[in-house]
Amino acid sequence: MHDEAMIIDFHAHLFTPDACASRERYCDDRHFALLNRDPKSRIVSHAEAVSACDRDGIDYMVCMGFAWFSPAYCAAQNEYFARIGRETGGRLIPFGSVPLDDPKNAASWMREIKSMGLKGVGEIAFYADGMTADSVDFLDSVLGEAGALSLPVCIHVNEPVGHRYSGKYEPELRTLYQVIERHRDVTMILSHWGGGLFVYELMPEVKERLSNCYYDTAATPYLYREEIYSAALNILGERKILFGSDYPLIGPGKYVRAITETVSDAGARAGILGGNAARILGL
Repeated sequence: MHDEAMIIDFHAHLFTPDACASRERYCDDRHFALLNRDPKSRIVSHAEAVSACDRDGIDYMVCMGFAWFSPAYCAAQNEYFARIGRETGGRLIPFGSVPLDDPKNAASWMREIKSMGLKGVGEIAFYADGMTADSVDFLDSVLGEAGALSLPVCIHVNEPVGHRYSGKYEPELRTLYQVIERHRDVTMILSHWGGGLFVYELMPEVKERLSNCYYDTAATPYLYREEIYSAALNILGERKILFGSDYPLIGPGKYVRAITETVSDAGARAGILGGNAARILGL
């Protein structure tokens, strides 16, 4: 690790060694199949993640769970994440998952996530079916319990326009905003720049209602020009932006270089690269 400002990658995806070795068997889960059936889709376990952190100078990496339908696969990943969090001395910071096929028991899953020492929940996503009424009910259940347990929640929000890719769905930003309004006290991380929702923080009432929402930079090189960093800083200020790579989709180092080159203010740069994440995680 380095002696400069802390660097925290707030958005990475890891899978159990068994899922990495037996990809096809896990494709009976619709979400896993949609994103990972293609052998070109890279999936990794914690050993590769630690190596990536060493290579790119990352102090901590937040390991996002997966939006499993399967309760069994979800439970196995949560248990694996709890273990690697301990085995890496907290360098890999695990978030837990709640399976989409067990929404009635969302509260009990949340309590178990807390008791296992996982540090948050997510990335919640609705790749296959989109933001349906059932999706909203699921979010309400998870966010309601997250508030009681003081757990931050990461929600996948892709942009509603532009090119198509596997797992992209209509994010229904208006509906998502209404969900957030109902759970305004919960710390939420809206991934991928919140699908552009951050722009509406130019509206004073929206800014007030989204006061506990943060936006991560995951997949930025695939989606936006680098000017998005300065644009978002102008709208949000430095405290609400989190560096997240979506590793292994893209290596963390590419973002660190882009943020270092694009964000000239040292304080803002330190906040984006790690200070804001450390505040959320209590590091």
